[in-house]
Amino acid sequence: MTDPRPRNLPGGIRFAAMVGMVFSAFTGWSALLEAFRMSRFFESRSLAMEQAESTLNGPMLELYQRLTETYFSAMEPQHEPRIVLMAMLTVTCAFVFVASGRLLRPYGLRRDGMRRVLSRAAILTAVLRTIDGAQLAAVARRVGTTLAASLDLVPDLPPEPSAAEVGQYLPSFFAGGSILFTLLVAGTFAILGQYFRSESVREAVAVRDGPQEE
Repeated sequence: MTDPRPRNLPGGIRFAAMVGMVFSAFTGWSALLEAFRMSRFFESRSLAMEQAESTLNGPMLELYQRLTETYFSAMEPQHEPRIVLMAMLTVTCAFVFVASGRLLRPYGLRRDGMRRVLSRAAILTAVLRTIDGAQLAAVARRVGTTLAASLDLVPDLPPEPSAAEVGQYLPSFFAGGSILFTLLVAGTFAILGQYFRSESVREAVAVRDGPQEE
């Protein structure tokens, strides 16, 4: 007897699941690299300085060194807790990625179970990425402040007072850019989490799963 249940998910659910896979892959990979970098914090700082010395010279070398030192100085007090944060973010992204993939291709698993995992993991990822973003915004502001104080090292910069006007906005510009990126990523995960919690998605997935076997 032919199974009357529709097999393919509606286009909106498939698109949302694919978005979840893409965002979780990039976010999770970035978090994993950051966790590795923070676990070798002092080695990473030394390596960054050594690479700059071998490729840059003159004012640009000094500018890079100032910015790099500011970045690592801002990160140093929080680099150990950040390892834990990045590890947790990597794990939640892995859950989002796997659940999204299994929602598209269940291979015998019930899609509703994957829907619930995806929803919860996406919301948790949004929370963790927001915390991450708050840390990065604070660091970005400090880097912007250092750059504003080092504009004399930037070649071909317009003379005063234009440079002073540019420098005045650099800390806010750097912090604002970091915040906007966080809103994009964390907001996407939050929307995905709420979407897969919705009654319409639950019903659409339940129809394709059919009655649960006793």
